Amino acid sequence: MNDKLETELRSAIRTQAESVHPADRLGAIRARTQGGSAPARTSWWNRPWALAAGAGLITASVITAAVVLVDPSADEPPVAGDDQREVTVYEVGEVGGRAWLFPEQVATDDTGDTALDAVRALLEHEPTGDARSSSWNPPCGFPNGGVQSVDGGVVTFAEAGGVRTCGLTDVGYQMQRQQLAWTVRTATGWTAPVRAIVGEEPSLPPTMADEAAISPIIIETPTDEATVSSPVTISGASDTFEANVVWEVLQDGRVVEDGFTMGGTMGERASFEFTVDLEPGNYTARAYAEDMETGGLFAEDTVTFTVE
Repeated sequence: MNDKLETELRSAIRTQAESVHPADRLGAIRARTQGGSAPARTSWWNRPWALAAGAGLITASVITAAVVLVDPSADEPPVAGDDQREVTVYEVGEVGGRAWLFPEQVATDDTGDTALDAVRALLEHEPTGDARSSSWNPPCGFPNGGVQSVDGGVVTFAEAGGVRTCGLTDVGYQMQRQQLAWTVRTATGWTAPVRAIVGEEPSLPPTMADEAAISPIIIETPTDEATVSSPVTISGASDTFEANVVWEVLQDGRVVEDGFTMGGTMGERASFEFTVDLEPGNYTARAYAEDMETGGLFAEDTVTFTVE
């Protein structure tokens, strides 16, 4: 290059560089993070470098999506991992000669498939106490092969031997279907009928989760066998005659506190609660409603807890 031309170019570059005075970006960043007013933003789509970066991100997203779509393991059933999650399953309890469903939270292996995890937990869960049962453990009327998949409202069971009939009554089979329908609905929000099939053969007729199958009184807090501090608030949801909910707190079978509160009525479930001061120890809270026609027990739920 000509020495004179090179000298002129270097001089021009130096002059231009000296005319650039960068802003105090550290001060601006600090001002923004400390609550100062943020400067007006320029859309990053108007910046050539950002357009290139955005195109790169979009391309990467497309590639990632393609990898997921062609993942050969996608058809394999989920397997249990080290992590666990809490799911809600439904037990059957008989009160006053009527069968009701009671929700129960249980821990189960987390495979990443919420519905599958919940239904597997339903089959494996041991009902709490002698007053509760479940025709899904053992799976009465179904093979012992377990659940393969839950796709929307279709629950597919593995084909295997060892089917147990358990001598269920018509009411027993109805409650079994409701257990499954409510477990799927609670896990996924599915509100259409739920079907159970073995292999490719239908095994249960389509069943809609029925509100009328749920116990009219459900204690939600504290959870069973929880440790709490006094005063203790017992709360739940109910739908009873004239909204009445009678309650008792017992220790060693002896009533130490009692009273009544209000919940929902006329088919509308609503919250109820009551609060009691208790000394340290083990307690059982009972909430119930009487049958206005027979004078017997209409609905009831109990929970045991420890006051520290």
